[in-house]
Amino acid sequence: MQTQIWKKLQPENYFGYGEKLSENIMTILSLVLISHFLLTRNSSVALIPAIFLMVINCISIIALYQYHQTIKAGIKSRQNMIETKFETIHNGPLQSLARVLKLVKGQELPINNLLPLIEKELEELNQELRGISNFWQQETLNQDTSLYLGNSLVIDLQNPLPEILYQVYSHTLERDFPCFKTLKLKIHNFETINESNLRIENKRRLCRFLEEALCNVGKHATGITYLKVTYSASKEYATLSIMDNGLGINSSKEGWGTKQFKNLAQQIKGKFRRVSLYPQGTLCELSWPLANSFWWQ
Repeated sequence: MQTQIWKKLQPENYFGYGEKLSENIMTILSLVLISHFLLTRNSSVALIPAIFLMVINCISIIALYQYHQTIKAGIKSRQNMIETKFETIHNGPLQSLARVLKLVKGQELPINNLLPLIEKELEELNQELRGISNFWQQETLNQDTSLYLGNSLVIDLQNPLPEILYQVYSHTLERDFPCFKTLKLKIHNFETINESNLRIENKRRLCRFLEEALCNVGKHATGITYLKVTYSASKEYATLSIMDNGLGINSSKEGWGTKQFKNLAQQIKGKFRRVSLYPQGTLCELSWPLANSFWWQ
């Protein structure tokens, strides 16, 4: 039996909208031609119905515009909802599944030793999927202002951003990623900054940015001993940065996470960069204009 949230994600048939739009355009064009004919006739009697038809044309055009905007808003809302759901799956269960695949492909262990490890990972994956399912099935009104992180942890996006980011930071570092095991020094600093220019959806994406960046550190920063995460302001920009001294990965391939980071940077009029550090390490950074800066306005 399908859940309510799955029904919400099912694609709608927008072809009906196109047919209605065509019908409305044809109707308006017909009214315009009739109005033109009446206005060009040398008869004062025809003037009144012509004016009446012109008024109807104006009303129809306004209604058509509003109808078009409603359709666009509905499609955009659906796309945002699908992206939000996929982000939850990508940063949670898919990360656990990647660990299972790495165990199967990379570990040269006897099958008797390997099976318990795989069983443990699959059990955690099962719990993650059930937790997400329960969260989506609640269908509460405050889900638009909530962020699910896993292990039944739900944070309120209406809270100040430094508080939210710290929750994401703490929760993600507790996850069982191999590179976190060699960490010896962890530094974090989340400043209080004017965030009035950020919508709830922006704050949600910033949290997912931090979570994804830390997951990448946990998976790829081999030999890491130092991690620094900061949220600070400098002149007219706010910056969220994640810096480590692990080996990382050298690849020119742009993954799903990188594409999402760039999209987020465009949404908040900011900049995203990921650079390799010398002699080793990676800096992942997202910056955007402050609410009172010239660049935001």
